[in-house]
Amino acid sequence: MKRILPRILGWSALGLVVLLLVALVLARALFNQYLHSAAFRHTLSQGAARALHASDADFSPLDFDGSMVYGENFHATRDDGGGFSSIDADQLRANFDWHGLLHHAVQIDELSIQRLNVEPPAASGVTENTEGLSAPPPSTFPLGGRTWTVDLRKAMINEANWHWSPQGGIAGTALTLTPDGKNWVISAQGGTVSQTGWPDLHLESAAMRWQPPTLYINSANLTNGDSHMEVTGSIQTRDSLDLLVDFQNLNVQPVLTPDWREKLSGRLSGHAEIKAPLGQGDAAGALTVTGSAAMTNGVLTALPILDQIGLFTQTERFRRLDLTRASAEFTRTPTRLEMRNMVVEAAGLIRCEGSYTLENGQIDGTFQVGLTPSTLQWIPGSQEQVFTIARDGYRWTTMRLTGPAAHPVDDLTPRLVAATGNKLIDGVKGVEGTVKKGLQEGLDLLMH
Repeated sequence: MKRILPRILGWSALGLVVLLLVALVLARALFNQYLHSAAFRHTLSQGAARALHASDADFSPLDFDGSMVYGENFHATRDDGGGFSSIDADQLRANFDWHGLLHHAVQIDELSIQRLNVEPPAASGVTENTEGLSAPPPSTFPLGGRTWTVDLRKAMINEANWHWSPQGGIAGTALTLTPDGKNWVISAQGGTVSQTGWPDLHLESAAMRWQPPTLYINSANLTNGDSHMEVTGSIQTRDSLDLLVDFQNLNVQPVLTPDWREKLSGRLSGHAEIKAPLGQGDAAGALTVTGSAAMTNGVLTALPILDQIGLFTQTERFRRLDLTRASAEFTRTPTRLEMRNMVVEAAGLIRCEGSYTLENGQIDGTFQVGLTPSTLQWIPGSQEQVFTIARDGYRWTTMRLTGPAAHPVDDLTPRLVAATGNKLIDGVKGVEGTVKKGLQEGLDLLMH
């Protein structure tokens, strides 16, 4: 009897182990079967829709290989006007840690997406949900009557394409997202930033932090050829944008209108603060840009006014103006342009200082215009009656410019006409026409 009892206990224990193993195998098989089912995909899609505040979301059928899960694509749409209108992700791969299942958690050590496309919200009268992407891991979803969490440890996107408006976006950037508590740390490499009316910029790198509802840009470095821009600031979802931009060696020609690209060349350096409300209503998109800029290696050529002045004053150097200085402070809104402390100089020929505003098609400006005595000698009476102040090697006068920007009125031309008297009436008419043409071309340049 003593020998039989241990045998019975041994076989019982072995039987229990076998039954436990069989139960585990069956449970794993049933669980795998459920993971491959449409019900699981539906539940997972519902959880993603809630996390994104989307109207609907859908995963393609998933394939499992040990701890790896593969999906061909994911699609989500949003119709409340907030955040995005659609998201499409292609070639998803997730590395699961199955130990998390013991704690009712789907732990994803790494999620990779080959391509992600995000389209902006469509303009509509729909009252928007102001929430953006759900932040913070872990997200929760119901499964089998229990509440489960999704714990995403890291996400990598090889190619992200995001259009923030029909006019602008970023394409082809690589993103790495790492959760930090309820926030995300985001790094970006590569890609092209485009905006209608501006040259394309290459994104070298960016370091950001998503702390709902605000995206903080710690640094973003962009280039265009040998031009460089550094951006810092914040974007508060569907509320406001506040960015600081430092730019160096920026080629001025890509930001000019086509007819001016052959006339002006140079490099701009300076800084600007860009602010804009991002919500709906009349204020949405009211971009305000304030800053200062200076131009180096500036050259004005192929201007008829320069040829005329060169001919009239017998000064060949006017045919090509090498700008030794060009700088200004500026503020631009959708309806108003203000230029302050503007200085434009071709040393030894001409210097212009002043400020002006352009609003509702009307210009109002006051300028100090300086010409060298050797230039003015060809305009009789100009130094005695008009350019009467000597300073810094120039003879100076004040010029007021007002009226419609297309046909401004200045007070310099009549004074030049009066100064010359009737001695050279034909020459005076030439001066008047030259001045008016020069003012029009100069205004055209300043407004663009």
